[in-house]
Amino acid sequence: MNRKLKENAGIILIVVLFLFIFLLKLNPNADLWWDSSVYINMGKYIYSFGETGLYEASRPLVWPLLLGFFWKLGLDVIFFGKLMVLLFGAGIIILTYLIADEIFHRKVALIASLMLAFSPVFFLFNSIMFTEIPSTFFILFGFYFFIKKKYNPAGMLFGIAFMTRFFQIIIIVPIYLFFIYLTVRKKTTIKQIFISLLFFLLPIIPYLILNFLLYNNPIYPFQLQAWMAKFTGWIYHQPFDFYLINLVKENALILFSILGIVLVLRNEKKYKCIVPFVLLLAFLPYNFASHKEMRFLIPIFPFLYILSGYGIVKFSEFFRNHNSTILSIIILIGIIQIHPQLRLNDYDDKLDTFYNFVKNNKEGVWISNPSFIAYKDIKAEELIYYPLYDLDRIDQLQRNVDDAKYVLINTCDILPCPPYEDSCMEEHENFLNTLKGNFNLYYNKKLDNCEHYIFTS
Repeated sequence: MNRKLKENAGIILIVVLFLFIFLLKLNPNADLWWDSSVYINMGKYIYSFGETGLYEASRPLVWPLLLGFFWKLGLDVIFFGKLMVLLFGAGIIILTYLIADEIFHRKVALIASLMLAFSPVFFLFNSIMFTEIPSTFFILFGFYFFIKKKYNPAGMLFGIAFMTRFFQIIIIVPIYLFFIYLTVRKKTTIKQIFISLLFFLLPIIPYLILNFLLYNNPIYPFQLQAWMAKFTGWIYHQPFDFYLINLVKENALILFSILGIVLVLRNEKKYKCIVPFVLLLAFLPYNFASHKEMRFLIPIFPFLYILSGYGIVKFSEFFRNHNSTILSIIILIGIIQIHPQLRLNDYDDKLDTFYNFVKNNKEGVWISNPSFIAYKDIKAEELIYYPLYDLDRIDQLQRNVDDAKYVLINTCDILPCPPYEDSCMEEHENFLNTLKGNFNLYYNKKLDNCEHYIFTS
């Protein structure tokens, strides 16, 4: 045990340092981000059989099931949800170390896990209950089994990762393409691929059956998610070079990944090529999508930083007599760049009036924001924002408005209208006028560019 601890003292120190700095920067009073509230409320909805919370069909179920489990036990779902994200994040750092140590060597593993632990985007999202961190943990855990040639548990974990975040398929496909390459090279067999894919499907098949029972269409959530990806999120549209520029802004040391990729592809054994193979094939689709956010890249960060670590080590070896000095200088440069960028969730959504209003359980609540009911056990009868606040959605709301008892709206949740619908803004005003005519205006305030409304019947 002492020998093991001594051998792995480096990664233990990195994880301890990560947790220490995390606790130093933690703001326990920070408000929930949008998607975090959705997953919490979905968990409540599932475990209460629709009596509480809300349900968005386009979301996968693993993360809501995990969060809802804490709620079902009567525990503080927000506290334990945040704790679980942090533990998953620490697990990702450790798995990055183990993978790099297995494929390359310990020095690369230490540099890669250090760079990952204090990558500003990765560091931030360890304090936010989104699916990126949990799903990346399952991807890396599966990848670790894969390189250990334990393909069946790898397939199972890839399936769980997919059911935690659908877009992890972008990472899973390149891994299975490499699996096919190994078959061509006589390193494995078609049978092993087939069995691994069956294990991959095990967490997915119950979901497909559930979709058939709910919607008479087993792939409806995937179709809905594809539609939403196409027609929503235009405010996040970015140019093609968005990721390339922002990766360098975050940590210029990732430029060493280029050297790492070249050296692996040119000199190393074929099995090591899996890291650049997965990185390049997974990274490419992100650049062609119009909707770009840095958090989307979290699943490829471990691969990127492993290759960066390899490039840094190889570069330092060019300076034979000053190897350690060069390595220290490079790491110091990285620390100087990332230190001012390190932050955790400190979001203040300024929605306390809505939270206070729903403190007493209410029925017939329509909401424009999932956070309105995240802190209380209330069912949202209508999601004004979902799946998209456009002309069709406004028309549906107008027709069903008599079913509402309470309508809670923050206009910044639902506006701007889709840019391709010229009359949407006019219909939005008509909808507000309908609410003003049919309901009592309990609360109205303009905050920055947002208009807050609470209507009661």
